[in-house]
Amino acid sequence: MTAVGPTDIRPADGLVVDFVVEVDRAQISEIVQRVRDGRLRTNIGKISSLDNAVATFNSTERRAGKTVIRVFP
Repeated sequence: MTAVGPTDIRPADGLVVDFVVEVDRAQISEIVQRVRDGRLRTNIGKISSLDNAVATFNSTERRAGKTVIRVFP
């Protein structure tokens, strides 16, 4: 995967964090293989549905790991 950017559009009164990813099939396959081999571990703290995304990110509860928002059920 390659991070590219920044974007050309900027809000007048807001904060922008640029993070655009171009997916490379070979790199994704390598990541999958490393997970399967146990050379790479994921650290997922919470999985939430898209409907609950705002509440999940506004929660005061803190967990170790990344938050995953599931787009499809």
